Amino acid sequence: MGQVSIVRSQQNLKDSLIQALELIGGISRYVHKNDQVLLKPNLNGTEGTTSQALVEALIQLLLDFPVRSLAIGESTFGNYHTTHTCFQQTGFLELAKTYHLPLFNFNQSESIRVPVPHPLVLESIPIAREYFAVDTIINIPVMKVHYATGITLALKNLKGFLPPEEKKHFHEIGLDQAIVDLNNTITTHLTIIDAIQGMEKMGPHGGDPVLLNLVMAGEKNWEVDYVGMKIMGYSLPEVRHLQYYLESNGISAKRIEEIEILGEPIESVRYPFKKVTVDTIVPSSFTLHSTNACSSCLNAFLLSCTFLEGPPISPIDIFLGSLLPDPLPANPLRLSFGNCCLRQSHSYLSIPGCPPYPFELNSILKRNLLMRKK
Repeated sequence: MGQVSIVRSQQNLKDSLIQALELIGGISRYVHKNDQVLLKPNLNGTEGTTSQALVEALIQLLLDFPVRSLAIGESTFGNYHTTHTCFQQTGFLELAKTYHLPLFNFNQSESIRVPVPHPLVLESIPIAREYFAVDTIINIPVMKVHYATGITLALKNLKGFLPPEEKKHFHEIGLDQAIVDLNNTITTHLTIIDAIQGMEKMGPHGGDPVLLNLVMAGEKNWEVDYVGMKIMGYSLPEVRHLQYYLESNGISAKRIEEIEILGEPIESVRYPFKKVTVDTIVPSSFTLHSTNACSSCLNAFLLSCTFLEGPPISPIDIFLGSLLPDPLPANPLRLSFGNCCLRQSHSYLSIPGCPPYPFELNSILKRNLLMRKK
């Protein structure tokens, strides 16, 4: 029987963490003394990231234990420099220096290609070499909504082990099913969900903060995700990667019902997150072409639409990503959004960036007299 703990965070996060872990058997159930341990937070950007204070509390707990070695690793969309900037701006670079820990930037790691058992869309997946060099991996995602996957919690957080091009490839072939293949290929040993401050309405970036003051813990990513989904007010059909994972692994409804919730009951902490509603964000006059656009560009585009001062006066074809429709639409009003498609779309309008600055869409429509004032 799986166990998932839910505790209310206290001012001393180390005490909260110890409480969450003791409810599911204690740290020694998942980590052995003299283990080499890797922490995998969510640092894809500078907002909605894993709490530095929570990770520091976990570091202190593990060093007290003690473990043989401890490291932190993550990668973002983009290149090595993008991830390094995230490390700097989120304070994790300084945190690693304070405790003399390696901080692995998986965007510069060598990858090992691993076959996928019972694949849905991928025969093999390249994984950062550091994943295979440790004894224990602790997954530390943040509770957020996501424009493409409904929610983003433990299962999706493993994308950080992928090299940049494979992240884009996941979007080309079907993100939800690719996440299932990833989680059937690699896994983690313990998951701690940072639900101290989550994100709703837009995600994984640009949303509104939600202060829940919760810490969750469990062994299996899918169990923690299922409980987290319930807290957030989502149903299984709204979180397709989780639904596909359960189906592909033959996990029955009875098995799901057997998950033991320890600490706070779901009903006492449930908070229906405001969901991403793309149809209400993107103007009806926009036709979006985004076959292999990354989440950074898509999220920036959705955020840009929320900043528009008025609706476009004419239909416009919007291009994101490098895979463009063939033939291109006959509509002469075209706009390329992001660096990937600038050289290929032959657009009348273009907004560079990786991703573009979210106010540029409003500016370019105003400059070209393509916006009707509200």
